[in-house]
Amino acid sequence: MTSGTEENKRAFGLTLLRRLRRRLLAENNMGRYLVYAVGEIFLVVVGILIALQINNWNDERKERKEEQISYGNIRQQLLDDRKELVKVKDFNSYYSEVYKYASKIISSGDRVKTDSLAYFAMMLSQFSDFHRSGTIYVTLASSGELKILKNTEITSAIQQLETTYNFANQLETMHWELITDEVSPELKGVINYTDFEVIKPERLYGVELQNIFFEIIGLSSWKDSVYSQALSEIDRVIGLIDEELNGRE
Repeated sequence: MTSGTEENKRAFGLTLLRRLRRRLLAENNMGRYLVYAVGEIFLVVVGILIALQINNWNDERKERKEEQISYGNIRQQLLDDRKELVKVKDFNSYYSEVYKYASKIISSGDRVKTDSLAYFAMMLSQFSDFHRSGTIYVTLASSGELKILKNTEITSAIQQLETTYNFANQLETMHWELITDEVSPELKGVINYTDFEVIKPERLYGVELQNIFFEIIGLSSWKDSVYSQALSEIDRVIGLIDEELNGRE
């Protein structure tokens, strides 16, 4: 609406100046004609500047809309990550408590609980593994979307969250390697995997298995701390995004 009005005004002004030019030329009045020429140039320049300004406004609105869409997509991805991370954290906490109980059985030497201990030992193969919905910061950078995000506090927080995600995944890899390198060899020949019959009960109460429980309990505690940190960082990024979207409507 504003663009049309300004265009009409400029056209009307040019029409008047053209009439004036014809009149001045007919009267052979060069001085006034020069004034007219300057006025016409001024109107053309003003019109160009107005058109450029309108284009800039349109570009800014388009960029802002794209920015809001990107923030919305990031927010949804973070919500998906949060939902998955809560499940992974609960899984890790549950098995950590199981391993602590198993370690107490070994320390007590209670042979009445041998079958339970064997079952808990088999559960050492379980470990939490967080699968995020995507690498947010890397995806933004590779797609070029990172350039349209003006809030550097948000992009920095996302980058920090990616670092925390990577650290959690590294701990999970360590956990898996511990299972394959230590748990499997230690239990092989001790428990019949098909019917859970304990073949060598004395090995279940040995220091080797107790040390494995101790290592995994410590690793699980470390993972729990990193999961909590990631959840806290997710909430912070979502809060920043909400402030950005609500504050710049």
